[in-house]
Amino acid sequence: MAFRRGFKSQCERRSVEFRKQFGLSDHDALSADRLAEELRVTVWSTDDVDGISESARSVLSDETDQSWSALTMRLGAAHLVVHKPVSSKGRRNNVVMHELAHIILGHELAKACILEDGSLVPGNFDQDQEDEADWLAGALLLPRPALLSIRRRRLSDCDACEEHLVSPEMLKWRFRMTGVDYQLSRRRA
Repeated sequence: MAFRRGFKSQCERRSVEFRKQFGLSDHDALSADRLAEELRVTVWSTDDVDGISESARSVLSDETDQSWSALTMRLGAAHLVVHKPVSSKGRRNNVVMHELAHIILGHELAKACILEDGSLVPGNFDQDQEDEADWLAGALLLPRPALLSIRRRRLSDCDACEEHLVSPEMLKWRFRMTGVDYQLSRRRA
């Protein structure tokens, strides 16, 4: 995961800037729904999509199918994010924020195709864009000040996930990728 110089710092700054726009502190939770509203992006579950057969809806909503979690479509000048209905609020917030990150970064939308087995596959998948969207989404959900606040307040991972509307996987990934735990342990030593 090699990013252009300054990209990670830029993501952290954007995260704090969005929070300031909403009157939030730099360590408060930011929901994807609130950000989508600000960006004028419509967010639907596959259950909200009219005009598709029950068999197609079943395929698109299958949580065991890992070929996709959410996608973004452009409708004229507007964007629509469609996500699988998932059982976890944190997972939903993660996948929607990832799609919003693509929009914020001005990424080219992927063309999708459906395989014979019903799997949805992007036609022009760009790993660099996916990595950038992952990083920005993580920073938007859990900026460094939020991670530091979680550790300073000694929140359990479960409580931190609930407070920040993220999955346990996202929380662990952000702590690992930012090195916050390592930095705090070195300060204590």
